[in-house]
Amino acid sequence: MATILRFNDLECLNESASGSLGAGLAVFARADFPIVRGFVVTPIVFSDFLKKEEIAAALNLYNSGAEDPKESWRNVKAVFRRARIMWNHEMDILTAFRELDATASIVTTSKFGVSASPIYASAGQDLLDGIKHCWLKWLKGNLDKLEQQDMPAVLVREIFDSETSLELRKKNQAIIARAVFGLPEGLNDSSISGDIYEFKPDGELERIEQRQQSFQYIMKAQGPVKVELDEEFQNEEKASGDMLTSLLPLRIFMNDNPGIERCGICFVSSRPVVCSAVLVSQHEDIMELPQREFSLSLMEQKKIAQVSPAILHGPVVATKLFLNIEEPDDINLLADEYVEGLMISKNIELGEISQIVAEAKRRFKTSQAVIELKSEKSEDIADIMREIMGQEVQAGILIPGIRSSDELAKVINHLNLTLEGLSPKPKIWVRVMYPSNLFFMDTLASKADVLALDLDMLGRLMLGGGEDGHWLIFSFQALEKALGEALASCSGKGIAVLSEDLVAMPSLLEFLIRNGTQILCVQPRDIQTIRHIVASVEKRMLLEAGRN
Repeated sequence: MATILRFNDLECLNESASGSLGAGLAVFARADFPIVRGFVVTPIVFSDFLKKEEIAAALNLYNSGAEDPKESWRNVKAVFRRARIMWNHEMDILTAFRELDATASIVTTSKFGVSASPIYASAGQDLLDGIKHCWLKWLKGNLDKLEQQDMPAVLVREIFDSETSLELRKKNQAIIARAVFGLPEGLNDSSISGDIYEFKPDGELERIEQRQQSFQYIMKAQGPVKVELDEEFQNEEKASGDMLTSLLPLRIFMNDNPGIERCGICFVSSRPVVCSAVLVSQHEDIMELPQREFSLSLMEQKKIAQVSPAILHGPVVATKLFLNIEEPDDINLLADEYVEGLMISKNIELGEISQIVAEAKRRFKTSQAVIELKSEKSEDIADIMREIMGQEVQAGILIPGIRSSDELAKVINHLNLTLEGLSPKPKIWVRVMYPSNLFFMDTLASKADVLALDLDMLGRLMLGGGEDGHWLIFSFQALEKALGEALASCSGKGIAVLSEDLVAMPSLLEFLIRNGTQILCVQPRDIQTIRHIVASVEKRMLLEAGRN
């Protein structure tokens, strides 16, 4: 395997050598589309680096558990910083970088996807350090399965000024597009609102959602910088008619190539340049069903119940947004604005919950708080409920995943005994996370006040999408069909949605709202974007109701 692959090299089409991002750019390069300049540092460079004596010794010490894990990992990072990449690999990398003569972004990519946050380099040593940093971030999460998993590649590409950046994603036979002013970094920044377009299978532009954009990313000497947008441009449409027209060859190419999941485009002088593309041709590697879940899978062919128009296009409910708090400091990630409720889970200690609820009521006018039930602390839950209700906030308890209605009944009976004498009784939320739960949603709904759909776990268990958010790409079609039938069976019951990736697929979010979802539990970073999407969906529903 070569040290360096350019995007127009034939071998770059191999996802094992160049990762899904490198292979995606190679597909567009081989089809003669204008693409960003750059190259791929292949996995052989990382593999050879790990064989260096000092690196192997540091990793063996960390794996042995002989020292404090934090101290041992600090030693690994120090050794990574000191160690040199093999000199012949280093020369190839620096030679390719000099050809770019530009500031570059560096990301890790494998055949399963791409890391979310890039590193920027404007000089040779910055680049070498950035590559090692990417390796180190990947290694931290994959050290325990190093022998079974392919090494990642590292993709290096130039950054150039862009008047508008746009992302295309497939959705059934249609293509969803998001556009922002400035560099593509704005597409991943939840504080920047992009316009949304939907192209139907026949190419017709079906919908445009135009949003105000107050900031954009521009290029500086050391990389992208976020700056305020001039007020006169904040309400302008991001992509002009000519820009949208110029996307036609790209959209046709995406439709003709099923492995291309999405691509990113920078407009330079109103002409599109492909700056990113994800190719996942080996879906079977990612979509393998866990054996024990196979019989419960909703992927088997089955007749979907007819959902009445009254449910699909029912009365608009002002969808409530709950702030999903996973760490105590999450409460400080959001500026003061109205938030209906809190969903408190994971790493929050019971002693901190009362302070968080009080702060949320003061800053966000929050009127509800739901606590995830943890079995080892269930004896303390009554005290926490009293403290929450003492602040005039409605309390709720989220019951973790259950596999049967009998199991749920036992948990609720235990809670009733624990909370005896407490008035008013806290609302009972039930996490719906196993595919089998969807077969008896009506029974769950009869025992609970709110059904909380854990889309991430449902998607992963149905199609094995992994832990990095890629479940959405491969399972949303099956999930929509399954949820459509399940939600119809419990019409009128409180429905909430839990997911870390609600922003990525606005059409799925619209489907959920139209099918009775009343509460969205949102990460602090996404709440403004979600609010924009929800407002657009509800506005369309009102217009449809008015026409009818």
